[in-house]
Amino acid sequence: MKPLKPKAPPALIESERIFLRKHDIKQAKTMFDCVNRDRKRLEKFLPWVGRTKTVGDEADFIKTTHQWWKELKHFDFSIVRKSDNAYMGNIGIHSIKWERYSCEIGYWITSDFEGQGYMSEAVRALESEMFKLGFNRVQICCSTVNARSANVPRACGYKFEGTIRQDGVDLGKFRDTLVFGKLKKEWKALKSQRKLRIGARSA
Repeated sequence: MKPLKPKAPPALIESERIFLRKHDIKQAKTMFDCVNRDRKRLEKFLPWVGRTKTVGDEADFIKTTHQWWKELKHFDFSIVRKSDNAYMGNIGIHSIKWERYSCEIGYWITSDFEGQGYMSEAVRALESEMFKLGFNRVQICCSTVNARSANVPRACGYKFEGTIRQDGVDLGKFRDTLVFGKLKKEWKALKSQRKLRIGARSA
């Protein structure tokens, strides 16, 4: 089998309530303010939070993500609510293995928008684009103590595949990582089931 041909997803992805947009340097202050406001909550699970200390740091991050796009290494998006254009958090594709047809989704959302189904919606929108590009497997990983994050792949129909022991470091302490995966055939099956449910409600 030949390696998957590298190709970027769309820079703008739309779902029912949200847009996923390639990061805009003009949004650096807005993004930083959200990180700064939720710093104590986010730094428990995301090591980059401690390195993001100024708007300039955020701007540098955005510039880096643009370079990653050009190199087809990572694809990072802002999550934006359609109704009022509110910035809600980030989602992205990383750990891309073109030769294995696999990639990983990572994400975070501000506390203002937690628990409302926005992140599950974002994951479904992004995974669809990756499967359409030809990927066979998408995975999501999170800390064993990050219950909210772990609820997202479960809600999206991912299979729990196991725990990697002491796989990362959060606030100077080793932590275990949960691994969830979804295959293209499973995505297709879930997509068909959702269409049937929608059709039944409309009948």
